[in-house]
Amino acid sequence: MGVANLWPIMGSLTNRDLLVVVLLLCRTIVCDSQCPKFAEKPLETRVQDATIVFRAVVVQTHYQSKTLDLALVSIYRGGVELASISQYAGSPYNTTDRQVNLKIGPQLGDCFNWSMTPSQSELVVFAKISDPAVDLETTPPDGPWLEATAAAVPWSLGVDIAIWNAVGWAGWGEWGACSKTCGGGQQTRRRYCSKPTCEGYGEQKRACNSFNCEGTINPLAPGARRNFHPAQARWGPVSDRPHAFSLRPNSYIWIASSELFSAGKSFPREFTLFISLRLRPESGGYGQGTLFSLRSRRRTGSFLSLELAGRGAARLVHAGSGSSRSIYLAVPLYDFRWHRIAISVHDDNTVRAYVDCRWLRTDVLEKDALDTPRDADLIIGYLFSGDLEQLVLVPKAGQAQKQCSSQAVAISTPYVNMHET
Repeated sequence: MGVANLWPIMGSLTNRDLLVVVLLLCRTIVCDSQCPKFAEKPLETRVQDATIVFRAVVVQTHYQSKTLDLALVSIYRGGVELASISQYAGSPYNTTDRQVNLKIGPQLGDCFNWSMTPSQSELVVFAKISDPAVDLETTPPDGPWLEATAAAVPWSLGVDIAIWNAVGWAGWGEWGACSKTCGGGQQTRRRYCSKPTCEGYGEQKRACNSFNCEGTINPLAPGARRNFHPAQARWGPVSDRPHAFSLRPNSYIWIASSELFSAGKSFPREFTLFISLRLRPESGGYGQGTLFSLRSRRRTGSFLSLELAGRGAARLVHAGSGSSRSIYLAVPLYDFRWHRIAISVHDDNTVRAYVDCRWLRTDVLEKDALDTPRDADLIIGYLFSGDLEQLVLVPKAGQAQKQCSSQAVAISTPYVNMHET
């Protein structure tokens, strides 16, 4: 049961029941109940009192020595200072494969849950650099010693936003369009500083569309052969994305299989599909319609489709030989931002899916479970209402991770003035 679901029944709980609830919560989160008052200050104050603030995953807890081994996820404040005392030579705010060691002083020992499950507990930590001269023997080889300045808090999206606001940064804006449709491009995003100066980076870039252009099918490209139904006028422009289409219900593209490939070639057994889309606010966050469908001309009811399935979900559906099967994909379309879906089909029975540049799932089905219709016609956007920027088909498996990189690279100075972003 989630915490939010407890409130409707609180009136019926006895004091003993409430104690049990509190103890259960303390086993799963960082519990401040035994902390001194200075450690329980508001988040904004904890940020101000710390020279280094970061988000991390717990690698290991050491109760006897009161220390934690932590893997960095992101750094809110103190990246330059942290890098200056470590062996790390890259960007101060890059956290890939970086670990730190946190020492908990006697006053804060009861502020931390020492039964936290490693690799499943994620914290926001407030700290300062610990003096090596009074450290636990020596600085460990896997990272510098830090000392907690206040109680840590469990990471959540709400806490994340509050911490970024406390250090002066607004949230990251959307990633822009990729500079190339194939062959390797770049896209950027920005955020804005609400204070005279903010520590960190105001702009990032990442690689995108790094798959080979050879054999690529891009029905949305200017000049591509396609048949609009009922008319192209129902595919409107998108003001902030020059190469995107805004679709209305009952508008779709149909392309005959003979126009997809050169003479003598049929639809490949292995392929990768790339899609970028966005729902509009009037949809209420509930997606519906077919983004992509391959339908056989000769076999009625034989198709392979990617469909939206309500709030926050899409599904890959295959039908044929009197049966159908679906693979569900979690896609948070309800936030009305651009999202990216990449699906790779191997050997007609293995599906690897990426959502927003990160691996989501791999499904291995029985042999020929996804037998793609070889005489397939391609249908795009049937009953879909929203914006569509990318729909690219690559006749090669194993390319899903090339739609966009999960690693962003800073492209501005470590200290940014609000007028520079």
